[in-house]
Parts: sequence; C-alpha cells; structure tokens
Amino acid sequence: MLCLRLATRFSSMGELIDALVELRRREKCFAQAFDPSAIISERQLLLAYENAKKAFDERRNIANCMDGEMMARAGGTRKIKEALARVGAKDTANVLICADCSKNEMLNALGEKELKPTFIGEKKEIAKRFGISAKMLKTYPLEQCVLEKVAMADVE
Repeated sequence: MLCLRLATRFSSMGELIDALVELRRREKCFAQAFDPSAIISERQLLLAYENAKKAFDERRNIANCMDGEMMARAGGTRKIKEALARVGAKDTANVLICADCSKNEMLNALGEKELKPTFIGEKKEIAKRFGISAKMLKTYPLEQCVLEKVAMADVE
C-alpha cells in the first residue's frame, strides 16, 4: 500500500471523491482519502487496511465497500459518520491518499503535487479526536494508543 500526502487539483471534496471512484473503477484498485493531521503513522493505515480486508473475508464488515470499511477502522470506530469526522479528508489542497495502485497512477488521477512530510498530526489534536486521555498518554506513546483504537474498532 502506498500513502501520499497531496495537493490535489480539485476545488471541492465532491470532485475529489468522484476522482477516487474513477481511479478505483479504472485501475481496479483500492484508494481512500484521509486528513493528514488526523493520522499518526503509516502503521495506523496499514492496520486499518488489513483489518478491513479481514473483516470482508470473514463477513463481519460494517460497511458495504472496502473504502468505507477502512475509513471506519482507521477512525477506530464502527460508525462511519464518526470516522469521517475523525479522520476523513477535509481539504483538497492537503489530503492523504492511501492506495494499492502505483504512485504514477495516483498522481495522474489526483495530484498536482506531492507534499512532505506525509504525516503531520499534532499529538494534542490526534489525542482529542480519538478520545485518548492525558493519563493514557503518560503511560503509552500516542501511536500505541491510536493503534489500539484501530485494532479494537470491532468491539466498540
């Protein structure tokens, strides 16, 4: 899986979503957009992706499609609407795209330019979005807390 932070060429989220749907259809690949300030690391997205695939294999998915399933799991919840608010893309000029197609395919379909660094989340903001207490953060690193939320989305 490839994760890129992009400034896309689209002026609205609707246009970006339409382009993602077209990329999925044309390239027969998975692609989803996230808010880069809400994602702590690539491990969060890889865990969400693998858990989403496994959920479909075991027929315990909560969404009708892989992109919705991964969104929910990356957000650490069984509620897609809550996950969209927590980790969904909000700005077409600063979006994190995860896909299992090539970098060139992704850039051609969506991007004007790649932005660095890929993950830009601030500790306080991510902790707030995921409901992670200060007490937890004194004991465990933020990434570990977020990964636990992602892993435990099934038992919410």
